[in-house]
Amino acid sequence: MKMSASGNREKAQSLLKASLITKAPVDLNKIAKLLGFMIIPYPFPDKRKGMVFVESGVRAIGVNENHPLTLQRYTIGHEFGHFVNGHQHEDNLFIEDESRYYNHHFQQEREADTFAAELLIPADFLKSDLLTIGLDMEKLIKLYQVSELAMHIRLKTLRFYEKYQ
Repeated sequence: MKMSASGNREKAQSLLKASLITKAPVDLNKIAKLLGFMIIPYPFPDKRKGMVFVESGVRAIGVNENHPLTLQRYTIGHEFGHFVNGHQHEDNLFIEDESRYYNHHFQQEREADTFAAELLIPADFLKSDLLTIGLDMEKLIKLYQVSELAMHIRLKTLRFYEKYQ
C-alpha cells in the first residue's frame, strides 16, 4: 500500500507529540526510547548507511558511525520510517546502501525517506523558524542538524522558498 506524505506527516507528528518534542533539533533518542529501539553506532563499510533489526522483542538501529552526524540522523529517521510504516524485508532486516533505489523495494524506500523528512524537519517547526531566521540556510541546517541537501529538498517540497523569500 502506498503511504501518502500526509500519512507520514501524521505519524511523525504523533511521535513528536508523544515524545514531547516541540522544537528543532528533533531528539532522536527520545523517539527511540518511545518506540523501544536501541541506536547502535557501528563501523559499517562506507556504502552502508545503517540497518534496522526487529525480531523477538529486540528493536535496534545500527548506524554508520563513520558518516557525518547529519547523515546518521537522516539514516535513523529513515529506519524509523520503515518501522512505523510496517515495511517487511528479509527477516525484518532493512539494510541501507547505495543500491537501495534499484531494487524492488523502491516504494518502501521513498516512504521511509518521506517519513525521515517529516520527522527531522517538521513543517510546523520549520514554518515557525522561518519567521525568525528567514531563509538563512546555514542557520537552518545547524538548528535542524540536517544536511544542506535535506533542508533544500524540504523547503522546496513544502514550497517555503516562495513563501519566505
